[in-house]
Amino acid sequence: MKYGRVWGGLMLGFLVILWSGIQRGEVSGSLDVSHKTVSGFSSFWAVVPIESESLAVISQSEITTTVEISPTVQDGVDTFICPFLRGRSVEGAFDSAAMAERVRYVVHLPPCYEFYPESAFPVLYLFHGWPFDEWHWPNLGIAALADDWISRGIVGPFIIVMPGVGSEGRYVHSSGGPYSFEGMVIDELVPLIERDYRAWQEPAGRAVGGISRGGVWAVSTALLHQEVFGILGAHSPALALNRPLPQYDPFLLVQREPPNLRIYLDAGDADWARSQTSRFRDVLLAQGVEVVYQVHTGGHVDALWRGGVPDYLDFYTATWPPTYDALPSCTVCLGEM
Repeated sequence: MKYGRVWGGLMLGFLVILWSGIQRGEVSGSLDVSHKTVSGFSSFWAVVPIESESLAVISQSEITTTVEISPTVQDGVDTFICPFLRGRSVEGAFDSAAMAERVRYVVHLPPCYEFYPESAFPVLYLFHGWPFDEWHWPNLGIAALADDWISRGIVGPFIIVMPGVGSEGRYVHSSGGPYSFEGMVIDELVPLIERDYRAWQEPAGRAVGGISRGGVWAVSTALLHQEVFGILGAHSPALALNRPLPQYDPFLLVQREPPNLRIYLDAGDADWARSQTSRFRDVLLAQGVEVVYQVHTGGHVDALWRGGVPDYLDFYTATWPPTYDALPSCTVCLGEM
């Protein structure tokens, strides 16, 4: 009896360690859940550096295991409830002809992404401020808050894509066109994401947003490509420093053709970007365009945008499916991951 208890304790400890590893993204493999089998994967201002959020950043796993999770029965119907509290972040890179540099990116997948191989997920594209990189948004807590809200059912599941480029080059020294950040996003990044991931490939399922210089790129890219993006957010967009060619000027683009987009703008009450952001709001309103405009507390620094993240996520996800089961069918998805 004594040896049986010791053996049972060892087995229980192994299972706890195994489950913790899965939660941290350290263990993966083939998971059979409710008859679904999927394969897993083992500028201009000074800012104090911020430590990265605790995220599960994963490459191909070298560990393989099999985990079986039984469905929950509700009203006599088998219903799968996602047991995981965190998603996972995957890093990638590609050589961009549009940017003439190597573009890095982080893709954050929601909890239980692998359990829905026939579903298409909304995608939120987020652009960093200058002179930051693809980890700017994760450092502000966007992925951690998304995981928390998704796991608690506050919002539905979605993918976040965060590209990163050099602090000089065409991110700063161009204003639009095929050989610019806009061209990279439209001609290279979006097709790459929709090749590799199960993305909802309609404007209603794609949102784009950015901070400061990234906010300007989000605005001009969305205005010029409404066949791609249906939702736009600009957080302290650096419109006051923008010197675009006329064909890429957000103010002229809006006056030329009022956009058919859901739009959110915000800035801080002590933010040098506030004046031109409010002016841009006024131009939109004069064209009959609805816009959500908020003023948060703070200046043009990370603390401002970190505090605004809950409002940002609330806006971006407002029209997206609220649950996993409500996701559209992945009839045209190419992504295997």
